[in-house]
Amino acid sequence: MSNPAFEFVRQLGMELAAGEFDLPPFPDTAMRVQRCVADPDSDINSLGVIVASEPALAARLMRMANSAMMRRGPMEVTDINTAISRVGMDMVQNAAVSFAAREAFTFPKGSPFIEDLNKLRLHSVKVASLSYVLAKNSRFVGKPDEAMLAGLLHAVGKFYILTKAADHPELFTDREAVDGLLAQWHTGVARAIVESWDFPESIAIGVDEQELKERDRISSADVSDVLFIANILARAGVKVAAELGDLDALARLRMSNDALVKVLEDSEEEIQSMIEALSG
Repeated sequence: MSNPAFEFVRQLGMELAAGEFDLPPFPDTAMRVQRCVADPDSDINSLGVIVASEPALAARLMRMANSAMMRRGPMEVTDINTAISRVGMDMVQNAAVSFAAREAFTFPKGSPFIEDLNKLRLHSVKVASLSYVLAKNSRFVGKPDEAMLAGLLHAVGKFYILTKAADHPELFTDREAVDGLLAQWHTGVARAIVESWDFPESIAIGVDEQELKERDRISSADVSDVLFIANILARAGVKVAAELGDLDALARLRMSNDALVKVLEDSEEEIQSMIEALSG
């Protein structure tokens, strides 16, 4: 790694240690959704007003509500409040986060990392959809909605690093240097961003520990276990489920390889429908 690139890494480390990130603002509409969902006095009507103020978010919510994963019977949802009632307020927050992730991180035109950004966005929604299904069909201690939210946020550290690197393309002509930077720092950066955006501590810890392979097999499964398995499946394809071996994360989820394969086969349509809903 060149000296200027090393200086970039050193500065990033200092920012991480001090908690002084130059973060992109969390989009206002998504922030309002987050506050409304957290407010015990809020209701579907108040949340619906916020969603309606952002057409792109409203469209995303409608796709989620009518996806195979969320559909209840043959009726198609055509209004926002009914969509919120169908998916639940926590899932509306997930729709807002998927919208925010697209809006918050943008690269200058001609950036060499634009393809990376697009691939990372698709990977994030795959991990989110798989995380929801894994949490719903295992001994995960939290709610499936929480697992999906973690999936949407798990790669935010990579988004941040690539955005910073895009501002200094002369430092990163060596692709290996960029990949090394992402591998070394992305989980810690993700945790710092998730905390700064006031998401639950369980998700902050989960994104920080998402790549830990060795775990206490007897303990209850948490967000990091779901993310560990979902990431493998999103990268290698669901067919790899039968070949995962005796992983600690699967043991904590109380799932065998055969059970995982069956869950993925039974949920194939649901997973794909949610990926499409979140990718739009």
